Amino acid sequence: MIRTLVLTAALAFAGAAAAQDPHAGHHPAPQAQAPAASGIVTTPADGAMISGSPERFSATFPHPMILKTVTLTANGQEPVVVTAPAAPAAATVGVALPRLAPGTYVAAWTAEGPDGHKMSGSSSFMVH
Repeated sequence: MIRTLVLTAALAFAGAAAAQDPHAGHHPAPQAQAPAASGIVTTPADGAMISGSPERFSATFPHPMILKTVTLTANGQEPVVVTAPAAPAAATVGVALPRLAPGTYVAAWTAEGPDGHKMSGSSSFMVH
């Protein structure tokens, strides 16, 4: 009997919390991402669902890098290549993005270390 009351109360509390935020669990924040196995974190985060076009793409590395390009692709659209302006190597690097229409995008990036080593990767996100 007590177990049933506790379970009922827990379910009621969870339902009330979800009712306060109808998007709870549906739209992770662009920055809410654990580092990948490589230690690289991107914004927008891989798998993010965001409202409106993001203004910037950034990547945080475990060591200083220089961002070279970000290529944005979406179904039915031509790829958009964004060349990063010259900047010194830094742990977090980024570039301004053009206005993106609603859709699912893959952001493929390339970067280079001060010693010349190259890295590349990608993340996907959805723009509502």
